[in-house]
Amino acid sequence: MRELYWTISRLLRGVWKFIGRGGERQKAPPSWMLVDQNIVSNADCGRLLIDVTPTYRSDVGTGIQRVVREVAKAAIASGQGFPVTIIDGRLCFHAAGASEPLPIDIRSGDTFLLLDAGWIYVSEYRSIIDFVWANGGRNVACLYDLFPILYAAGFSARLRSGFSEWFEEIVLSCDAVAAISSSVAQEFEQYCEERALARKQGQKVGVWKLGADFTEEEKTDPTARIRMICDSSRNFFLSVGTLAPNKGQALSLTAFERLWARGIDVAFVIVGRRGWNTAALERRLCEHVEHGGRLFWFSDASDAELGCLYRKAHAVICASYAEGFGLPLIEAARAGAPVIASDIEIFHEVGGESITYFDMLDADSLGTRIVESLASGRRGRPLPVLSWKQSSEALLGLIRNDLHSAAS
Repeated sequence: MRELYWTISRLLRGVWKFIGRGGERQKAPPSWMLVDQNIVSNADCGRLLIDVTPTYRSDVGTGIQRVVREVAKAAIASGQGFPVTIIDGRLCFHAAGASEPLPIDIRSGDTFLLLDAGWIYVSEYRSIIDFVWANGGRNVACLYDLFPILYAAGFSARLRSGFSEWFEEIVLSCDAVAAISSSVAQEFEQYCEERALARKQGQKVGVWKLGADFTEEEKTDPTARIRMICDSSRNFFLSVGTLAPNKGQALSLTAFERLWARGIDVAFVIVGRRGWNTAALERRLCEHVEHGGRLFWFSDASDAELGCLYRKAHAVICASYAEGFGLPLIEAARAGAPVIASDIEIFHEVGGESITYFDMLDADSLGTRIVESLASGRRGRPLPVLSWKQSSEALLGLIRNDLHSAAS
């Protein structure tokens, strides 16, 4: 019956596409998702199926989606795994040369890695993880942070609800959890212990570190709008991340406003899409007297533009009061840019003594560090950074080794 349903669904999708009204899920897959069908069918041991559903349906360039793309590409290149998406209630993959997504049957020993932001589509995952278990596979959740739970006031009701469902029904029931930092892993363990939450028996928790590099394709000549900033004799500082209360963009802007009032001629560039609960900040940015002069906000910057900004920025500012990792910190280090970051535990875990810290939530403290940076010049301190290839290999190794003995 399931095969009959799948066959009919494919026929209907074909008709829908033929009449020119194909839905979002029938769009052509990006090149990084294409897999050699032989890799899928000929694997002689447990396969790693990497969920990329939300990124495939709507890639808006978030940090999580960068992680998803890079891990999927590295897994395909190494032959250790491949991306899958949920289509019509079933896991599918996109084979190179195929015109339609192909369904995949779960085998004993397979691992389904919930790498993407699945809390957007919680209801679609419940049956998938049950199907994986029923066929002898196991489920591993990737945990980026617990912010919608720990800092609920900073998130929309819809996001809080979706993430809570995801956490309680999916993450806690998975065979293992891969956290992106020791801080996130500790928060997870502590949160569950304090509330005596029921978790999958034998659930293991592991840690892996994110990577940072820009491909040669992304290192292209800058666009005119970016060249205007990078070629200016005026120093600029860069902040990268989705506009969100925890990211500290409002605090950073306050620090620069005070510097401008003192006659310090410096620019502030923000790269990040619209997030949540930031309507006031968006108005403040767009209506600011310095907007387009010494203040810039790019909600749609490409990887090529971002890479150029990293390489030319006098320093990168990470003003978050809470983070799961802090990807811009290591992207900046990879590009040779100094980093000024809020004094929080996760930034010490990731950046150690290689970055400069300011007092959290203190705009004057940040302003002092900016002035000191201008006086000392663009001097980044060495910070060991994994490439995405190394990061992905670490994650795949963690899943196959340290987390492999988790109960199923």
